[in-house]
Amino acid sequence: MGYFAPRDAETTLPCPTCGHNLHICRSCQEVHMNCPTCHKNLPLVDYIGKADEAMEKFLENVYCDRI
Repeated sequence: MGYFAPRDAETTLPCPTCGHNLHICRSCQEVHMNCPTCHKNLPLVDYIGKADEAMEKFLENVYCDRI
């Protein structure tokens, strides 16, 4: 049985540029925030203190240092 975790989840946090909901995304080496509308990638560190339920659930399945 393999391990599966989503690579992307929509949050309720607005994009600072266009206002659409940001997505939290993971790659092999990092997790970042992304706006699917204006295509901006934003650093996760700027949003940890504002984490919503979708971000918390997503990060439960990502091995990372959140401090």
